[in-house]
Amino acid sequence: MIIHALNKYYDILLQETDVDIPRFSYCKAKVSFALNLSIEGVLLDVIDIRTVGKGNKLISVEMEVPEQIKRASGIAANFMCDNSTYVLGIDNKKKPERAIQAFEAYKELHKKVLNGVADVGAKAVLCFLDSWNPEVATQHPKLVNVLQDLFTGGNIVFKLDGVKGYIHQRPDIKEAWERYCEYSEDEVTSQCLVTGQNASIARLHQSIKGVKGAQQSGASLVSFNLESFKSYGKEQSYNAPISKSSAFAYTTVLNYMLSNFRQRIQIGDATTVFWAESPEGIYEDLMYELFSPSNEKEDEDNQKQEDVLKHDTKTIQLVHDILGRIRQGKQIDNAITEVDPNVRFYILGLSPNSSRISVRFWFTDTFGVFVNRIGMHYKDMEIVKPKNAIDFIPIYRILNETVPKKSKEKKAAPLLGGALMRSILTGALYPHSLYTSILSRIRADKDINYVRASVIKAVLLRKARIQGNKEKEVMLTMSLNTQSENVAYRLGRLFALLEKAQQDAIPNLNSTIKDRYYGAASSRPRTTFPLLLRLAQHHIDKSDYGFIIDKKIEEVMAGIESFPSYLNLEEQGLFVLGYYHQRQSLYEKNKKKEG
Repeated sequence: MIIHALNKYYDILLQETDVDIPRFSYCKAKVSFALNLSIEGVLLDVIDIRTVGKGNKLISVEMEVPEQIKRASGIAANFMCDNSTYVLGIDNKKKPERAIQAFEAYKELHKKVLNGVADVGAKAVLCFLDSWNPEVATQHPKLVNVLQDLFTGGNIVFKLDGVKGYIHQRPDIKEAWERYCEYSEDEVTSQCLVTGQNASIARLHQSIKGVKGAQQSGASLVSFNLESFKSYGKEQSYNAPISKSSAFAYTTVLNYMLSNFRQRIQIGDATTVFWAESPEGIYEDLMYELFSPSNEKEDEDNQKQEDVLKHDTKTIQLVHDILGRIRQGKQIDNAITEVDPNVRFYILGLSPNSSRISVRFWFTDTFGVFVNRIGMHYKDMEIVKPKNAIDFIPIYRILNETVPKKSKEKKAAPLLGGALMRSILTGALYPHSLYTSILSRIRADKDINYVRASVIKAVLLRKARIQGNKEKEVMLTMSLNTQSENVAYRLGRLFALLEKAQQDAIPNLNSTIKDRYYGAASSRPRTTFPLLLRLAQHHIDKSDYGFIIDKKIEEVMAGIESFPSYLNLEEQGLFVLGYYHQRQSLYEKNKKKEG
């Protein structure tokens, strides 16, 4: 299903002239040098084609080259683009015999591919390889000054002196390479699981690069390497036969999306890509903005703003219009006339797993359905906020709140990101672990901020809606609900008022009753609140405006017949909401007085 969808998207992108994606048997690779050859195959010069990057550091340029083989161990040469070990038979690994073997494999491959090709570039390369002697290569006058740079492992290509472009880009060379790939001598043919056609089956699939936490050189999404994975004597990827062209297509388009900020976000440990069955990029732009709709463009790695994709103001405004309509309970069809809500859309979360990649989550539905569900998530998260708070909370901010604030690495539990995404994209209950993690963090650091309060409200609201508890659903409002008779909610309000009485009586306190009594008050009210109420009388007497808080305390206490001996987890969440709502209400009233 996943590979089939990726193949379909590859075919869509291949038809777009403005999308730079490699064709079958080619790939993108970083190249550092070009060997400038005469038509007789004589090395005339080594051209450094690197460019200047950040900090004036030289970086390789990316170009389309013949598809490169996946190396695990042993010797395996690439065509027309490889490192100095293969192209020149030299390296700094102090294994000259292996370097010579690599060069011989490289030369043999080129003889196979270019045999009978009349192109002058092909002849120049073959002449160079036939005449080159790796044993004395380090003394070659054209290499002496660049040896250390060549040993860094950068790829090398060939150039014909006085001719524009590179030899691997010449039509006859490309035709020879494509013919070689199509009719390989060691090919195994079978029915492809993706296309259903009989075709050459890929033994190894290309590595996937760009998944956070996976090997930098790339990891495999599909691979077999143990005896227990054999089936009827079939080894490696012959167990699940996928044609070379299909394997190339899914790995190429996945690497393309992973390198494209417009189609990639980080959700916990899952590097997430998404795409529509459409060549129009607006679907991906909108989805990126829906996942992270705030104006701060930072991802979970806290990348600087200039390093992250910036969306145009039109996209940002469109997303805010969509979310605004959902907030008001209106249909979104009229708000997104620029796109077709019935277009099929895919979301794939990938997590590192040693040298492999595991699928953390996989969702597919129409674009309109996803937009509505994401909009419903933001609606459930709505809560009264401080002045400078962002309107819509990105997913990574939610996950960050489950991690201790003093933690050097803000990493949420590995499974939590996937569970949260599943809730958002399917409209199901939020994960219980998210709720308990937020409550645990509040108990630990006594910080009840708007993000945490939003999460608690969303979890409880969605649970009440799915369970059909209309009374509780109505009670869970965006701001202070003075009509609520829920005891846990009123206890939270009462705790906020008692804290305010203390702060009014003793300004500039370093710590309040929240720092000392929050844990006990939110779980064992009967043993805590009588003490806090006695303390509050002293604070009220000392405050100039204590009578105002005293009156509010009386109003809240009127709805509490007795203090419960304990509060369960759901009630502790309602306690948090009551406290947060009451604090925000007091803050807003103070701001109005100052205004």
